[in-house]
Formats: sequence, structure tokens, C-alpha cells
Amino acid sequence: MFKILLVCTGNTCRSPMAAALLTDMVKKAGLDGEVVVDSAGVSAWQQPASKHAQTIMRQNGLQLDKHYSKQLDVAELREADLVLAMTNAHKRAIFGLLPVAEVTGMTGKIYTLTEFAGVTGDVTDPFGGSEAEYYSCAQQLQQLLNLSWGKIVKLAGKK
Repeated sequence: MFKILLVCTGNTCRSPMAAALLTDMVKKAGLDGEVVVDSAGVSAWQQPASKHAQTIMRQNGLQLDKHYSKQLDVAELREADLVLAMTNAHKRAIFGLLPVAEVTGMTGKIYTLTEFAGVTGDVTDPFGGSEAEYYSCAQQLQQLLNLSWGKIVKLAGKK
């Protein structure tokens, strides 16, 4: 089983939307028994996905109604085959959680989503914004996941 972990700050907007979109791609490709997608936050406490995130995903035929944010922990990082952070700051925070001895071994599996997709920048944070900002973020996430899909399938096939 190939495990992908998507990471943002509070795990209420970007990473759960990205996880829902990627899980949908996995299911449509018939890989739902081979690839598992999850999300977490570098500064999260248990709360539901934001209302706008739920609305935008529902408009895409996906559900975040049962999502509750969770704090990223080292065990999840060790279990994941691929970790995709929403920003460079998240990536640095992820490496900061790891014991120094493990950092080198993790560099080949921890990326920002934009970096993994082959573009620059960070995923825009819609937190506290309008529904239109969440929609724009979801579009950005879908584009980045589409750009990443070939790499994901290739990596999952090697596991």
C-alpha cells in the first residue's frame, strides 16, 4: 500500500481539500486498494473542515462533512511514502518534527505540492476568505494534483 500524506497548517482547508481531490483521482483510476491518502496539520486541533471547504468539495461531488482536523505526528511521517506540504513553511515545520538522524532519509519523500508538480510558489491559503477564494484554492490544488499524477502513479507502482 502506497501512503500519501498532505499537510497544511490547521488541516481544515487546503490539505483536506487536496486529500478529497486526490482520493477521488485514486478511485477513478481504480487504485483505491493500492493508494491511501490522508491529511494532517502542523498546528491543528480537532475541528471540522471549514464551511467553505465543505461547500466547494460538495460542488465537486466530494464530501468533507465528516472530516476532523488532526495534528501531524512523527509516526505518520514515518509511515507515509510521500508527504506533500502546501507551503515551504510547512515543509520546514515537517523537517523540524523529525529527529536530526532521520532528516536525510526523509528528504526523498517530503516535498511541497508545487515543488512535486514542477512549479514554483505555495498553495494559496483561503482560510478566513470568501467562498470564491476557496474555489480558487481548490482549482489550484486540482491543477497541481493533475501535474503530479503521473509521478504519483509511478511511485505507487514501485512500492
